[in-house]
Amino acid sequence: MARNLEFYKGSRKKRNYALIPFVTALTLLVLAVVLFYTVQKYAVISKDGVEVVLPGMERDESTHLDSQGHEVKSFAAVETELVFDTPDYSHVEAVAGRGTTPVRAIYIPSEELTYENLMEKAERLSSGNALLLEMKPRSGALNWASKAEAALSYGLYYQTTATENVAAWVTELKSMEEKDIWLVAQVSCCVDAMLASRATTFALRTDYGADYIDETGTWIDPYNPELRRYIVELCKELYDMGFDEVVLADVMHPVPETKKGQAPMKFTYSSEMSTTPTPVNAVCGFALYVANELKERPEGRRLSIYVNSARALVGEDEGNGQNATLFFKVFDRVYYNTDMYTFTYNLEDIVYAGGVTIGDPAARFVPVVINYLPKHDSWIYIENLDALNQ
Repeated sequence: MARNLEFYKGSRKKRNYALIPFVTALTLLVLAVVLFYTVQKYAVISKDGVEVVLPGMERDESTHLDSQGHEVKSFAAVETELVFDTPDYSHVEAVAGRGTTPVRAIYIPSEELTYENLMEKAERLSSGNALLLEMKPRSGALNWASKAEAALSYGLYYQTTATENVAAWVTELKSMEEKDIWLVAQVSCCVDAMLASRATTFALRTDYGADYIDETGTWIDPYNPELRRYIVELCKELYDMGFDEVVLADVMHPVPETKKGQAPMKFTYSSEMSTTPTPVNAVCGFALYVANELKERPEGRRLSIYVNSARALVGEDEGNGQNATLFFKVFDRVYYNTDMYTFTYNLEDIVYAGGVTIGDPAARFVPVVINYLPKHDSWIYIENLDALNQ
């Protein structure tokens, strides 16, 4: 007999347990968002990363609120200093001078550069074997029609008989087989009145902004990269013209006379540098740049340089910035204005200093003398004092 139910038993609803994880995840997400916007003002960014510093956990650093109400941490200042080492030229490798033979030349200044004078000097060569032509004097006016960028931009040569014909004269001199003349071109580098007046960014200036001019001439900034490129271009043109050797003159820094009680004169340079500018860095940096850019010159061609102080012959001259010990490493010869009484002592000093490690010092050291032919392997003969431009 079937049981009678007094009450109707309703159907049970099914529970959706799948909603539980969803609700939990949503709750956690909302909580994360709330926490993110709540505690972000406690975030502290440092060099070690990002950290949250809650109230009560603050460090000793003082805090303050910015314009938007955010806390800003103030840390103790730390003093820092960037230190750049000054260039060390003692480690430069000696690469120049191998196979250098003596040069014995008659000096021909810029104002005497004529066809007649060149041929007359060539015929006079007996004990000598070379002619030295001043192709770029301290005035800056080039003695040939240069195609160098700066020469064309600033008009650094005049159209004269010399500039129009000097290339042909050089070719004729080189064709004198019975003479076998070695031709040297002299180029003034850091003294150039024309360039300084026509391109003001090249001039070496005092700290008052005035161009520096003294009895030597108008000075050019040896740090200027455009000047360095200009000199390299000129040297390449002279090699292409037929010159066997280029000698760089006036690769030096001026040494202003300082009267007693006066502060030394300061200079303003055209380039920003990471090291303190000094005459040595300026001059040696200039010389190394030019030598490096011309190391691929035509085979057999020589590159030389003048030194202008006895101190520089045996080491570093902090005044004019020259260093013959360095120059002998990267230049084939070093020229020096001297006289009949002291040139032998100059050579002894050079040998004693150990600057010449390749080749014969007697061939690589070139005394420049006036009205006197020294008994030396190499020399430059100047006929009169007025022709001397060093």
